[in-house]
Amino acid sequence: MSTLDLRRATRRRPALEIDVRDVPAADLEAARDNWRERMASEHASARVFAALVAPMMRAGLPEDDVRRVSEMVTQELDHARLCARVLVALGGEAVTTMPRLDDVPEHAGVSPLAAVLRNVISIGCCSETVAVALVATERELAGPEAVRRVLDQILADEIKHSRLGWRLVKRHAPLLSLRDRADVEAYLPDVFEHQLRFHAPFLQMPCASDAGTAIGAPHGRSNWTVFVECMTQTIVPGLEACGLGAAEAWAEVQRRRAAA
Repeated sequence: MSTLDLRRATRRRPALEIDVRDVPAADLEAARDNWRERMASEHASARVFAALVAPMMRAGLPEDDVRRVSEMVTQELDHARLCARVLVALGGEAVTTMPRLDDVPEHAGVSPLAAVLRNVISIGCCSETVAVALVATERELAGPEAVRRVLDQILADEIKHSRLGWRLVKRHAPLLSLRDRADVEAYLPDVFEHQLRFHAPFLQMPCASDAGTAIGAPHGRSNWTVFVECMTQTIVPGLEACGLGAAEAWAEVQRRRAAA
């Protein structure tokens, strides 16, 4: 495993001021862990967007969209540095072990457009849309001004990332051939299963106090509720509106999990 070390980057910027005197020790540690994990996650997201650029070019997508996705690489790296600054302000150190990074699927055997839409749905319509819901909720609970400013910056970019994903799917999904549509729909259960696995740890997380959530400590049960509501009330209906069989895919995943 590699190490992500943003200590030098944090020293280049003025330190953030966050008062943690009234935060319980357990919640303060949970907040540090959350910002450290987010730092790594945001940094890793950069390579996800980088992996979209070449397939978008192969699929002949508009240059403006390719450029926007390439800009998202830098935005995700910037998010990692923002998270690092909060972590340091909370008394942590801006260094961590990076998790294993799975390759972004290449989807051999399907058309270039179907391959792109599969990944765009997974990244933009699902991961980034869920991120918008979670960060927006976190922003509402944030207390210190420094934390609110960081979340504002991250949220603004996540909204752009989500919107681009939805714009691409709304533009191209209705025009898919029957074969391409079937190939895209066949991948939806895998997309939804990934989302459920990725967010399942929320169910095991403790629920921080108000003072803890104000600085970014997770409230696991509430986070899980936000995730499920986003999937069932925004993402699945949104994909259905694009002519994709997302409701059946979501139901299939629920059947699989119930039988497991």
